[in-house]
Amino acid sequence: MASKVRVNLTLDEALVAQAKAVGVNLSAVAEEAIRLQTRAEESRLWIEQNRSALEAKAKLVEEQGLWSDGLRLF
Repeated sequence: MASKVRVNLTLDEALVAQAKAVGVNLSAVAEEAIRLQTRAEESRLWIEQNRSALEAKAKLVEEQGLWSDGLRLF
């Protein structure tokens, strides 16, 4: 299990009260939201950093097709 660190967040007071009233674990929700957003940002950055290679590969496939084009039955 990863070690935890205490942080301060500023959240809407009414929303926090509502979440606590129904038993929402704010720490767990925040952690999962941060995890998902971090993955999304890492993916966006990877695509940005590799855009030229991705575009070159797409152009090559457009020009030459896929190696399996003659093998597909659909």
